[in-house]
Amino acid sequence: MKRNQMTRRRLLQSGAALSVGAGMWQGGVAPSFATSKPIALGLKPQKKALVFIMLDGGNDSFNMLVPTSEHHYRAYQNSRSNLALDRQTLLPLKGATDKEGRSFGLHPAMPDVARLFNQKQLSFVANCGPMIEPVRAADMHSGRAKLPLGLLSHADQFKHWQSARPDQRVNQGWFGSFADALQPNRPAHQIPMNISLAGSNIMQNGVSSSHYSIQEQGSVGLVVNEEDTPLNQVLLASFEQLLQTDYGSDPFKQSYLSQTREAQAQHEVFRRGIQPFRLPVDFPDTPLAQQLAMVARSIAAADGLNHQQQTFFLRYIGWDHHDELLQNHAAMLGVLSEALGTFQQALQKMGLADQVVTFTGSDFGRTLTSNGNGTDHGWGGNTMVMGADLAGGRVVGSYPDLTLGDRNDLDAGDGVIIPTTAIEQIYAEIAHWFGVEKPYLSKLFPNVHRFTGGRAERSLGLFKS
Repeated sequence: MKRNQMTRRRLLQSGAALSVGAGMWQGGVAPSFATSKPIALGLKPQKKALVFIMLDGGNDSFNMLVPTSEHHYRAYQNSRSNLALDRQTLLPLKGATDKEGRSFGLHPAMPDVARLFNQKQLSFVANCGPMIEPVRAADMHSGRAKLPLGLLSHADQFKHWQSARPDQRVNQGWFGSFADALQPNRPAHQIPMNISLAGSNIMQNGVSSSHYSIQEQGSVGLVVNEEDTPLNQVLLASFEQLLQTDYGSDPFKQSYLSQTREAQAQHEVFRRGIQPFRLPVDFPDTPLAQQLAMVARSIAAADGLNHQQQTFFLRYIGWDHHDELLQNHAAMLGVLSEALGTFQQALQKMGLADQVVTFTGSDFGRTLTSNGNGTDHGWGGNTMVMGADLAGGRVVGSYPDLTLGDRNDLDAGDGVIIPTTAIEQIYAEIAHWFGVEKPYLSKLFPNVHRFTGGRAERSLGLFKS
C-alpha cells in the first residue's frame, strides 16, 4: 500500500497545530524572550567578524546547487520538469562528490561563487533548515513529528533562522548573545559590535544588547561641519543648542533627546572610524554589493570603533518566486554571486580574509515540483558559507534524493523536502570559530544535541582543523 503524501495544506495545518500547543506555558502565554539573563558562553575575544545575508523570500536552492552525475541529474530533471536547468550549462565544481557518488554543478549565473568554491574559500551545506528534531515523512504523516512553529510561513521561518529556536517565537538571537557577553557595560557613545544594514532584526537582539543600524552610505546623523560656511555654522549651532537643552520635567522629551544625543555621538564615532579606509576594488552598483562594501570598511575600522568581534546582518529581498522563476532567479543569483566574489576579493587585498566568515540563510527551500512557472514554499534547502578559514570546496551535510513520492522518505508531499541538517549544526561550528568554547554551544543552541549524537561540538567539518 502506498503511503499517503502530505499536501501543502496539511503541512501548514501541522505547523499551526504545534503553534497552538507551544503557545501555552504553565497555564499562560509563552514568554516572548528566550532568556531573561545573558547566556554564559566562555567567549574568547579575538579579531573576527560574522556576516549573515538573509535571502529573504525562500531561495529555490535546488536550482542553485544541482547534481550532475547522470542518475542523480535524471531524478532532478524528472522532479523539476519545466524548471530543470540544462546540465550542459551548469558550472563545474571541482572535487565536489558526495558519499552517494553525486557530482555537482552550479547555476550558470554564479561564476564568482564557482570560482570561490574551486579555490576552497566557499562550501555549501546541503539540505538544511530549522528543525526541532530529525524528521522523516512517515513521522509527519502519522502526526508524531515535532515540526518548527509555522512551518512554510515566511514570518516564522525568518524568525527561526535568526533565533535558532524553531520551537519558540522569541525576540532574541544568537548574535545578540555575543554582544551580551562581549559588551555588557557598553558606554552610550560606543558603537555596538552588532551592526545591521537591514534595520531592526531579531538575530542581533540580546538580553541587554541591540544593534547599530547603518546604510550602504554609512551611519545616519547630522553632519554640517564638513565645510565652514555661514549656513553650516548656523545649523551646527542650532543642533548643538538642541542637544544641550534640559527637558527634565518632560520625560518623553528628555528620553527622545537622550536617544538623539546617543545617536549623534555614535554617528560621529562611526564616521570618523571608517573615514581613513578606502576599498582596494570597485564594488558593483547593486544595493547588496554596496552594503557589503560598507561592511568591508567597517571591518577594516574595527580598532577605531573599539571592536574586536563584530557581526553584520543584511537582507536581500525578493526570492519568493511563485512565478517567472527561471528568469528572476538567474538575475538575483547573478547579483548575489558578483557581490560575494567582490567582497571576498576586497577582504583578501585588505588582509582581512582569515578574520571573516560570511554565510547565507533563506526562509525555506522550495518545492521540487513546478506550479506551472515557479515553485511554492518548501522546507529543506542549500546554503553557503564563505571564508579563508574554511575547509572549502566541499558540499557538507547530506544532499537529498530528488525523486518524488513514496520511494523518497524525505518527500513530505508536493515536493517539499525534509531537511537532513539543522541550521543549529551550521551555527554551532561558526560560533565555535568565532570564539565560543565547545562546552557552551549547547547553551546557545539548546536543540543541537538532537542532531549530533548528544555532543553539541560534533562537527560538520566546515573549518580547517
